[in-house]
Amino acid sequence: MFFDFIKRNSRKIRKENEVYFASLVISIVAFYVILSLGEQDVMMYLKTIESDAVAKLLLMIPVFYAVSLFFVFFLVYFANRYQLQRRSHEFGIYLMMGMKRSKLFAMIMGETLWNGLVALFIGIPVSLFLTELISLATSKLIGMSIIGHKFRISWMGLGLTVFGFIMVQLLAVFILSLRMSSKEPVDLLNEQKEKVQRIPSYAWGVFSLLLGAVLLCAAYVLAVLYLRSLDVLMFALILLIGISGTFMLFRGLGSLIGGWIKSKSSSSTGLFIFTGRQLQENVLHQWGSLAISSLLILMAMVCFAYGISTTLDRGAASRRTADFTLEGSEKEIASVLASDKLRPYVKDYYLMKLNHLRTPYAGMPENTIAHTFSWEELEEAVSREKNSEEKENLLRDLSSRGAPYLISLSSYNALLKSINKPAIVLGANEVAIYSNEEFSFSHDVLRKALRWNPTVGIDEKQYKLTSTLYTSNLVADRAITISYALIVHDDMYNALVGNSRDSLLWNMVLDSDFVREKGLMQAMHQVDELLNTFGLKYESYLTSMGRQLFYIVAGSYTTLYLGVMFLIIANTVLGLKFLMQQRSTRHRYFTLSMLGASVKSLCSSARIQIWWYFGLAIAVALISSIFGIWSMLGSFLRIPKTSNLNLTSITLMVGSALIVFIVFELCYIWMIQRKSDEEIKKLNEIR
Repeated sequence: MFFDFIKRNSRKIRKENEVYFASLVISIVAFYVILSLGEQDVMMYLKTIESDAVAKLLLMIPVFYAVSLFFVFFLVYFANRYQLQRRSHEFGIYLMMGMKRSKLFAMIMGETLWNGLVALFIGIPVSLFLTELISLATSKLIGMSIIGHKFRISWMGLGLTVFGFIMVQLLAVFILSLRMSSKEPVDLLNEQKEKVQRIPSYAWGVFSLLLGAVLLCAAYVLAVLYLRSLDVLMFALILLIGISGTFMLFRGLGSLIGGWIKSKSSSSTGLFIFTGRQLQENVLHQWGSLAISSLLILMAMVCFAYGISTTLDRGAASRRTADFTLEGSEKEIASVLASDKLRPYVKDYYLMKLNHLRTPYAGMPENTIAHTFSWEELEEAVSREKNSEEKENLLRDLSSRGAPYLISLSSYNALLKSINKPAIVLGANEVAIYSNEEFSFSHDVLRKALRWNPTVGIDEKQYKLTSTLYTSNLVADRAITISYALIVHDDMYNALVGNSRDSLLWNMVLDSDFVREKGLMQAMHQVDELLNTFGLKYESYLTSMGRQLFYIVAGSYTTLYLGVMFLIIANTVLGLKFLMQQRSTRHRYFTLSMLGASVKSLCSSARIQIWWYFGLAIAVALISSIFGIWSMLGSFLRIPKTSNLNLTSITLMVGSALIVFIVFELCYIWMIQRKSDEEIKKLNEIR
């Protein structure tokens, strides 16, 4: 009997408080997605490639779990506080009719536990489906198929999700129900009386508003100008000024709304004044909640932008030029690649001849052949370009690098042939310049400088630089990373470097038919396992792909997860604060109804208040997010010029984030408006 009573009450609570219940389900989904990260198909694969990086990422999961528990506790505590206050009259009646306090306490705890189990029953299947969908979509976004895909359930993640969620719910409601059940019936019956609050003067409100606007503008300017330096003290200062500005702005918004309503009072009709005054009172009394919610929405938008941009940028992985780079003598490499195991899969292999141009240095041994080198004319050409940070970086690099590496023309042409690009044709006294993609920040300036056809000096002889800058990666991954090098004729390379065998690197290219049949990732994975059996030292483009995938997982999973949590908390606080304020002033709606106002007009008034109440918090967050995302992309996410994140991708990123955000906000606003309508219609039924 008592259990049926609890089930009936639980069903009623879920129906009446859809916002809160939906937030619980979303929280459960977010919980499991982050806790099951280590067991997801993508991470299981990455453990074999980027084991150290993955291990460090997984060590952060308990931190996210603890932070999430705090967020969910705050959400559950606040939402149940509203729910229990709303039912205080009901609890008072129960006690008046003879219900024991212990039974009232057990009833509240039982309802909470039952609703939690229902939320888990809905949320867990959605979580399992979503984790598989995310795992597959993550690989699909970067053009990779999953190797050996298997459906996995993270039992540890599942257990922690259930345990953490139930414990947080019970703890929050235990504290609230103890406080509620200890009250006298008369206190519970009068719990919902409107509280008298002090209203600040108009002058103080205007001062707060102006001060908040000034502080926010100062934070925006500082973020754009100085956040690139990643100075911790400057970052802390920007945060302090921005947060203070947000609180002061909302502190004074109520006075601005009051002044605007006063100026419109003579020409207003209907419930305009009532709607405006209700909104003003909400803002005046809830300015702290509005500021906190706006800051949480701002943090959510920055997290979404960073997570989506990380995914679209694809981890800034280098373009594929070679599938494997092996280290060893020609005899060793030829015997391995010509073996029966590997021959069917190898299209071609070639020696990547490169070495450093030796110049004089202190303590150089006698009889060592050294050469002179100068970037002087190239530096002059760069100096003629428009002043910019890229130009300064390039000049600093050229002046500090000294002599560059030399690359054999035949080796680089073999590389270009393997990726179906035209070969380089050099004149008698001509060389080409090479720069790795990782240094693309200054490539635009360098390309402009090369149009002047400057020369470089080697042993007092000038060699003209071609107007084309070459950036195709020399090896499969990171066997050698060169900032700047010169591509020279083979005879010139031999004359300057000699027969040095310091860098015996061999690039191998897989058979195109084999790659087409298996897919790039699976083909490379199969050959990688075969090469392991020969004991050679080598690297694979598979490592670059794994690193690329890891960046996506680490950057997008965690930031999108935090964004969802921030957005849930912010909107739940906004919605429940409004409903609590509306309930405490419900006698005003009842009075207007008695005076002849229709239910439709009262609902319309409340709906307009909700639009403005949410809109104020969202508008401030949107304005701040423009500068926040701008600073973040320029500071924390240095995107290479060769990145896949072009204008179309950026537009897609911004559009996707906005669509998700708008849909999320519209759903929350619609649910709050629907709940508000129900409360107003109940007043009409009482009348």
